[in-house]
Amino acid sequence: MTPIEWLAFCILLIVGLAAAAAFTLSNGAVTRAIRRLEKTHRRQKSLELEQLEAQVVARRREKVKGLLGQVGGWQRVLDQLLADALPETGAQVEPDGLLDVSAAPAPRFNVAGNDGCVYLFTTAPDALRKVGLLDRKDVEISLDATLHPAARVEVQEVWDHLAAKRLGDQSPVLPRQAGWFLVVRQKPQAGKAK
Repeated sequence: MTPIEWLAFCILLIVGLAAAAAFTLSNGAVTRAIRRLEKTHRRQKSLELEQLEAQVVARRREKVKGLLGQVGGWQRVLDQLLADALPETGAQVEPDGLLDVSAAPAPRFNVAGNDGCVYLFTTAPDALRKVGLLDRKDVEISLDATLHPAARVEVQEVWDHLAAKRLGDQSPVLPRQAGWFLVVRQKPQAGKAK
């Protein structure tokens, strides 16, 4: 090869490498731009879903407040929560099923079910275990958005309603985002105290 051919070959090689580098860099820039667009789109959809969920929760809260103003309304709300949390059992609250409401050691209320079980709703099952009100074997079910977006709001409204009636001024104010749990227990046998 002559020196001119070598020079032409080197120039072509450099031009080819430069073109490849430019192509690679532009692909990287395009890829980054696409990722930014995808991230923006996901965030926008997430915000839309959050807004829709907030609207569903607000509508359900108003409906629950309306039910709580009716005779037996709190039972209907709890029946729906039980149907969501325990779909295979068909559990419902007995008409006179409110057993107790207490704020100490943790906010809780017990209701009698039509199937012989007692349903305990609480914000702190661990605190109740520490004082012996729950056994280690008692399993708690989280009443959260995995059941229904408004599940936590529903049980919170029922608590506010029952606590206002039973505890009056002694009713504690709970955080709006307090977690609620359902614990299913067998009704104690007559003559056996727990």
